[in-house]
Amino acid sequence: MEQNVFQATGKTIAVGGMAGEALTALYDLRWMIAFIFVLVVADFWFGVKASLANKEKFRFSRAGRRTCNKFCDYIVYLIVGALFGMAIFEPLGICSHITAAAVCLGLGCLWEIDSIMEHACTLHGTKKHWSVKRLLIALLKVKNPEAGAAVEEVLDNDNQDR
Repeated sequence: MEQNVFQATGKTIAVGGMAGEALTALYDLRWMIAFIFVLVVADFWFGVKASLANKEKFRFSRAGRRTCNKFCDYIVYLIVGALFGMAIFEPLGICSHITAAAVCLGLGCLWEIDSIMEHACTLHGTKKHWSVKRLLIALLKVKNPEAGAAVEEVLDNDNQDR
């Protein structure tokens, strides 16, 4: 009986310790979370204004769901990056969990900034001449033309399916 109580207490301490460490990691990443929030709200704002300016059909419930889903996605990217950092990169001495989370989230933020710029250009009636997607594909094509062409084809097919 005493052994079972000790084992249960040990598991509770281990889980509590991990939860505390996870909260500490999230506290370290608090400014990234604030940055995500600002980007998602800006994308929502410019998306709504661009839809209204183009006289497109707009449903607040759908836009709200997509915005909440987007915020949750970015939080997941942040957590996955932090976990990769804590589980793999820190023990190997490569980088901290904060750096790993920033890199992981940074890629997501590039897409969000690209979306915000597209909405802003639509709103102001200008044509967007560059995109993050095209820039990354061009860089990939310099390193490996076949891989760059394959990624471009997959992304173009994905955009046609929508």
